[in-house]
Amino acid sequence: MKRVAQLSIDNKLFWALFTPVFLVSLLSAFFLLSSRFNDLNKHLLERTEDITKLVATTSEYAIIFSDQNMMLSILQNALNNQDINSVQIFNHEKVIIAELGNPSDNDQPSLTEQSYIIEHDTHLDSVRPIYYTNNRLDEAFNTQTRLLDTPVQKDLIGWVKIDASTSVRQVEKYQYASLVLFILTIYNIIIIWGALRISQNLALPINKVSSSLNKLVMGQFSSVKLTRLPTEYSSIQADLLDLTERLEKHHEELTAGIEESTEDMRRSMDSMEEKGAQLLIANREAMESNRLKSQFLANISHEVRTPLNAILGYTKTLKKGITDPQNQLYIETIQQSTNNLLAIIGDILDFSKIEAGKLSLENGHFNLKKLVDEVYQTLSINLLSNNKDIDLIPDFQTDMPEWFIGDSTRVRQILNNLIGNAIKFTHQGSIRTKVSVIANGDKKINLSFQIIDTGIGIPEDKIDRLFKPFSQVDTSTTRQFGGTGLGLVITKKLVEQMNGTIDVSSTSGVGSTFRFTLTLKVSNKQQNQYAPLEKHVVLLEPSAAYRSYIDNYLQSIGVTCTPCSDLEQIISTIHKQHEKIDSILLSVMPDKQSIQEARELISYAYEQYQLPFIIMIQPSGQASHYDALKNLSSDILLKPISQDRLYNALENIHSTSPELVSSPAEISTEATQSSPNRLQGLKILAVDDSPINLQLLGHWLTPKNIEFSLAYSGKQAIEMATQEAYDLIFMDIQMPEMDGMETTKHIRALPSHKDTPIIALTAHALNSEQQQILSSGMNDYLTKPIDEDILLNTIETWHKNPSSLQDQIDQKMVDIFDLEKALAIVDGKEEIAKEMFDMLANSLDSEKKLIQHHLENHDTEKLIEVVHRIHGASKYTGTVSIARHAGFLETHLKELGLEDVEGVAEDFIESIEDLLSHRELIPWTLK
Repeated sequence: MKRVAQLSIDNKLFWALFTPVFLVSLLSAFFLLSSRFNDLNKHLLERTEDITKLVATTSEYAIIFSDQNMMLSILQNALNNQDINSVQIFNHEKVIIAELGNPSDNDQPSLTEQSYIIEHDTHLDSVRPIYYTNNRLDEAFNTQTRLLDTPVQKDLIGWVKIDASTSVRQVEKYQYASLVLFILTIYNIIIIWGALRISQNLALPINKVSSSLNKLVMGQFSSVKLTRLPTEYSSIQADLLDLTERLEKHHEELTAGIEESTEDMRRSMDSMEEKGAQLLIANREAMESNRLKSQFLANISHEVRTPLNAILGYTKTLKKGITDPQNQLYIETIQQSTNNLLAIIGDILDFSKIEAGKLSLENGHFNLKKLVDEVYQTLSINLLSNNKDIDLIPDFQTDMPEWFIGDSTRVRQILNNLIGNAIKFTHQGSIRTKVSVIANGDKKINLSFQIIDTGIGIPEDKIDRLFKPFSQVDTSTTRQFGGTGLGLVITKKLVEQMNGTIDVSSTSGVGSTFRFTLTLKVSNKQQNQYAPLEKHVVLLEPSAAYRSYIDNYLQSIGVTCTPCSDLEQIISTIHKQHEKIDSILLSVMPDKQSIQEARELISYAYEQYQLPFIIMIQPSGQASHYDALKNLSSDILLKPISQDRLYNALENIHSTSPELVSSPAEISTEATQSSPNRLQGLKILAVDDSPINLQLLGHWLTPKNIEFSLAYSGKQAIEMATQEAYDLIFMDIQMPEMDGMETTKHIRALPSHKDTPIIALTAHALNSEQQQILSSGMNDYLTKPIDEDILLNTIETWHKNPSSLQDQIDQKMVDIFDLEKALAIVDGKEEIAKEMFDMLANSLDSEKKLIQHHLENHDTEKLIEVVHRIHGASKYTGTVSIARHAGFLETHLKELGLEDVEGVAEDFIESIEDLLSHRELIPWTLK
């Protein structure tokens, strides 16, 4: 630093002295060169012009008398000049009559009555006309004659052209320029030397003062005292010595204070180290407590779901054989209560996952409109009752995409919680789900959801309780509505995990509106394009809101609609428009009067005008009320109306007669009975320590002609697998002596079951346990309680899947981890490769939280540092996905900063979560 400062001062002084002199010398040289060059050019032109004039004058009589010798003599005299290349004489007919030398070009010159000189790159062309003066010698002295006669007559008799070379002039220019440049160089060298000497002499005292100050900074006080400056700087030297003595004294006092503070700090560090050890012990105890809690939740989930599995399974089995309505009601009550208990357990497990930070999101393509429709269908069947008259209305923004990429299960859970709450607290009116696009980017889309109900509302002073765990708006012992108080808490956490927000507004007695936003990825799947039906229908719907919704949808699919609100209006419409009516949409209430009126209307319209009917019925298990209408209608649709079902019903309105149409329940039953036929002859082994669960599986699979074997322990399952080959194995996880994962590893070692699909039957829901299940060699898992249809679909899916277990693992890991690359970096030493990978993988969870923290605080530098650290480590561990996305994010941060970084950062975090979730599937040979 000291040397740089000295050079800076010297340079400034040097350039201050040298620059003016250098500029003056350049201007002088330019002036000398331009003056000299102008003189040389002018001299050459004048000399060429004089020679041309002389040749023209002397060759006058030689041309008249055609004296060639005389002309050659004149030309030779002109050619003797060193600048002349050639001389040519033309007669009055512009023909060359005499020529000497080598002309620079052979082009015919322009011969006019005016003389001129043209300058070319290498020569000059000078052309001058030759005149003959027509006067006699005797008239020269006749004064009177000249006074009266006209002026002397001149006749043009020819031209002379001289080609003069510019090479001599050019050489003289070069010589003169070289001389001037040489003098300029010598002059400037002398000036540079002088300026350097002067600048060094002037800067020396300043450099000494600067050096002394630097020494003061470094504490070299004795060296500063020896510094000597010229006499002109005596006052500065005195001040410098005084400053040195003061700083030296202050330094001694500061050193003593630092030593004292260091001792105090050392004692404090000892105390902090002791407290740190106590905190470490407390942290370990907290982590162990958290682990035990997670283990407890997993165990309690298994212990609760196992009997619930049997309850639900046998409930469905009993329901098939019971025809008495009262007993069916009892069975349905048991089934509904069991499902409610499962929902409560699910909420508790989800809340525990959120608290432990283990709730992860998955990505997949899903149709949002269809998902909302399915939520309505499910909730309407389970929650609507006879004393509730509610319209469930979806309201999507026009031209909004249908397909998105995200966690459809969690989106469904959010809508289930909010719409389910709205149904619970609403007795009449409507519940509207409005979905619109807030912002649409290249890769992501921000959606706004509004759940608007006309229910009892929430008092303003109790709204703040909604999103608190285990809290209720009404906490009294006489509260009307139940619930654990976890649904909205889980909903809020899920929305925030999808980069959204949620809030609520409500008026007591009027209704509530829950608003939330979600950030999803745009799917490249093609949207459903429905061809216009070009039909006309009549709609009878008493509810104005639902009538408007159906009318708008019909118009969107090319169906014109005449809406009616009562029976008299629809009868009048049928009479007036029956010729152009294609179908009638009829809403029927579950009461005897409404059913009787509907039957009479359908019979009358069909007998008189052959008009087909589509019936829209209320949910809540009242299908038995409509038996009399089944054979009279073209189709029966369950409210809230599915848009796809309504479109299909209208499209196929003329394909079958009303008498032949089967009910949806019958169609579903036929499909259920026909699909298992493809599973006949399969050999399936079920392993479970609970005889009830095995007995239930037997009740489901034996009627499907499946060879079903039972094993009550892991050891028994291994023995049976050794003796016989099975097409599929169901494996319970928690069993005495040998659990399901260990049993699976032993079965996988058998050659006959290397690629046999093994499906886990488990109540576990934590991601870490799911990874252990898959890493043990199982292909898939089903969560208890198990549904019969899901069980049969799983069997059919894996029966059709020809790929081996290793193929499935390789397919999952191809974009996440490259084992060959990880081994190649360490020359095939797997122990070192695994150690490096574990070091990175163990740090990723904390690094991910650090990245999210820096993103929230907009700290670009620290964010780049963390991403760079992960990027560097990922290149040596085979984590190809993390390396790729870390490179993208690091480049983006360095070039664009935090501008549009959300999508790139989210992809990077997803790559980390993918690796952690599939970590157990990496096929290390060392364990």
